Amino acid sequence: MKLKDLILEKKELNPRFIKDVAKMTQKNNHTLARFQLAKYMGNKKLSKYYAAVEQLNDVFYGGTPELSKLNAKMEKELYRELVRTYSNYEEIYKAL
Repeated sequence: MKLKDLILEKKELNPRFIKDVAKMTQKNNHTLARFQLAKYMGNKKLSKYYAAVEQLNDVFYGGTPELSKLNAKMEKELYRELVRTYSNYEEIYKAL
């Protein structure tokens, strides 16, 4: 077991950023809100995914059933990382 695995100190996401995410969600920009979160966390995989979904939504006018399935899978990954990283996860979850 490595020392880095033992240390699980969580950060707190800036409340102002959480309010911005909530505003995006209220304006029905769910994908953009998740993209901003992924970018803020430094998760390149998720930020690339949400950027691609944004473009696909423009092409397919709201998505497809296949995209919805993939979205559910990626949501789990996003929430898992949010829980592991941030002490104020509940506030972030409510904003989404």
